[in-house]
Amino acid sequence: MQKNQLEIQRSGAGPLARMPLWCNFAGVACAILLLVSLSIWTVAQSRNSLQTNVSSKLETILEIEVEAVEQWMTSQKQLAGLLAADHELAELMASPATDVDSSTERIPQKLSQISARLDHQTCLLMTVDGKVLASTGENWLLDHVLASKDQFCETLMSEKATVSPAFSRGQDSGSAEFATVIAAPVRSGEYGVVGFLGIGQNLTESLTEVLASSRNGKSGESIAVTRDGQLISLSRFESPSHKLPFEVSAATQVNLDGTPDHRGANSVTASRWLHQYGLGLITKMDHAEANAPINRVFYFVWTLFGLLLLTASSTLFYRWYLMQLRQRARQADLSSKRLGAYELEEKIGEGGMGVVYHARHALLRRPTAVKILPPEKSNRESVARFEREVQFTSKLKHPNTISIYDYGRTENGLFYYAMELLEGMNLQQLVEFEGPMPDGRVIEVLRQSCQSLCEAHSLGLVHRDIKPANIMLCNRGGAYDTVKVLDFGMVRDQSDIADSFGSGDSLSGTPMYMAPECFTSPGQIDERADIFALGAVAFFVLTGKPLFDVKSLDQLIDLQIKGAHVWAREQFDREVVENGLLVSEDVIRLVCDCLARIDDRPDSVSRVIDRLASCQPAIHWGRGSAEKWWSTNPTSREKIAPKKIETFSQSRLLEATQTFVPRIKTTAAKE
Repeated sequence: MQKNQLEIQRSGAGPLARMPLWCNFAGVACAILLLVSLSIWTVAQSRNSLQTNVSSKLETILEIEVEAVEQWMTSQKQLAGLLAADHELAELMASPATDVDSSTERIPQKLSQISARLDHQTCLLMTVDGKVLASTGENWLLDHVLASKDQFCETLMSEKATVSPAFSRGQDSGSAEFATVIAAPVRSGEYGVVGFLGIGQNLTESLTEVLASSRNGKSGESIAVTRDGQLISLSRFESPSHKLPFEVSAATQVNLDGTPDHRGANSVTASRWLHQYGLGLITKMDHAEANAPINRVFYFVWTLFGLLLLTASSTLFYRWYLMQLRQRARQADLSSKRLGAYELEEKIGEGGMGVVYHARHALLRRPTAVKILPPEKSNRESVARFEREVQFTSKLKHPNTISIYDYGRTENGLFYYAMELLEGMNLQQLVEFEGPMPDGRVIEVLRQSCQSLCEAHSLGLVHRDIKPANIMLCNRGGAYDTVKVLDFGMVRDQSDIADSFGSGDSLSGTPMYMAPECFTSPGQIDERADIFALGAVAFFVLTGKPLFDVKSLDQLIDLQIKGAHVWAREQFDREVVENGLLVSEDVIRLVCDCLARIDDRPDSVSRVIDRLASCQPAIHWGRGSAEKWWSTNPTSREKIAPKKIETFSQSRLLEATQTFVPRIKTTAAKE
C-alpha cells in the first residue's frame, strides 16, 4: 500500500520535470545539430536542383536561338539562290563575251530591280575572275567583297550559296554596325557559273530582331557577339560599356557562378560559337534573378531553423526557470520549518543523500527525525534511491532496523520521510572519538547487526552499503548499546541485481567495505557481500584502522582480489605484537572467515550469529560496562566533531558511497 501511494506521488510530475536539466540541454543540442545538418542538406539539394533548372533553361533558350539564327541564315541563302537563278540575269552575265555594250547597260538595271525586290538592300554582281559588274547601295559591301574576292570566288565555285563571317561596317569598333554577305552563284546553262550575286545584310538589325524572342524575365536575353566579345546584336538595355566574356567553343558552355556582362552586372550565361557564321550566341540572365528561387528557399529554411532554435531556446529557458522556481519553492518549504504534519526544529545531520532534521509531530508532539532530499540533489537517480530507501526500510520490522513512520512529498516536490529519532553515535564516530572497541562489545554489536540483516536477507534483500557510518549505537530507554542499521538507499532485491548488470553497467557502494565480487562479478552479488562488509566493519572497530590503507580504487581492488582474509590476518598479528591488541582468537578467526573469498565465506548471517555465540572475548563487555560507558561519554555530534578532526586523518575517498564501473572478472588466483 505504501509503495503504490509513493508511485502515485511520483506520477504527479511529468517526464520532462523528472528529467535532469543536462539531458534537456543534450537533447536540444542534438536536435539543433540535426536541424542544422538537415537545413544544410536541404539548402544544398535545393540549390543543386534549382541550379540544374537554371542551367537547363539557359541551354534550352540558347538551342532555340541557335536554331532561329540558322533558319534565318538558311532563308537568306535560299532567297539569294532564288534571285541568282534568274534566267535573264544569267544571260546578261554570260553576254559580255558576245555583246559587251548591250550587257554593260542592262546589268546595272537588272541589279537595281533585284535590289528593289529586297527593299533596296545593298547588292553587287561579280564575275568568276573577281571583276565587279555592278553594285547598288552603300560602298561597304563593295569594299568588303573586293578585299576578300579570292575567298568568295573559291567558295562559290562549288555552286552553293554561302554566308561570309560577320564583319564591322564602321571605322569605330565601339559604335560600328555589323554585317554579312549572302552570296549565290549565277549559272548559265551554256557556260556554267558565270558570276556571283552578293547581298549585303545588316546583322545588327536582323539578329536583334531574330533574338528578341528570348528576352524572358526582367534581365534575360540572347546576344550575338564577335570572337572577342563585342556585341553584334543590340541589347535590351543601354549601350554597352564593356565587352562580354566569351569562350570560343562549338559546344555549349554554361557558367552559373556569374561573371560581369557588358553592363558590369553579374550574370549567368550559356554560350556557343557558330563557326560558319563567324559569330557567337550568348543567352544570359542576371545572377540575382536566376538565383532568386534559391535565395527564397535559403531564407525560408534558415528562417524556419531560426524559429525552431528560438522555440528550443525558449523551452530550455522555461525549463530552467521552472526548475529555479521549484527549487525556491522547496527552499521555502524548508524555511517555513513545516513539512506535512511535522515541524522542523534543527538540523542534526547531513550526508550524501539527504539532510536529517530534528522534528516533532504537530499533533502527537513526538520527537522524530525527518530526512529530506535537498532541492539541489533532487535528480532522477537520487529521487529513485530516496524512494527505494523508504520502500524497503518500511518492509523491515526488526528492532535493530531503523523504523519509518511516514513519508511524503510537498506540493513543491520536496521529498521527505519521518523516522524514529535516535540518540547515540555511529561506529565511525565512536572509533574516531575513543579508538578501538573491546572485542566483547564488538561481538554484541555484530550480533544485533546480523539480526537486522537476517530479516532483510529472508525477504531477498541485500543491503550493499554496510559500513561503520551506517551502524548506530543507541541508548533506547535503558537498553544500552542498542544497534540500529541505517541507510537502506542502496538495498536491492537479489534477483534484480543479477538482471541489471552487464559488462558496462555502473555500480554503487562504499569501496572500502565492498566484497571482491562486487568489482569483478557484480551479477553474483548476494547476502555474502553484506557478510564481507560486516567483516570489514569488525576489523575497523577492533583495530581502529581501515582494513586497507590505500589511496586509490585500483590498489584496493587488487588487494581484495589477492585475498582480504590473508591481509586481515597479517594485520591482526601485527597489531597484537606491536600494539598489544587484546582480541580473542575466536573473534579474529570469524572476522577473517567473513573476509574470505565468496565460496569460503559463511553463506548466511545466521551462521555468523551462531559463531558469535560461541566466541569467547578477551575483554568481557556486559550490561554494566555499557551502562557505565553511556553515563560517562558524550553522544552529541557537536562534542564528537572536534575530537574526530584531531585524531582521524585517514582519507574519506574510499569510505564514501560512490558510483563506478566494475572490473570484468578474468581470473582470480586462489591461495
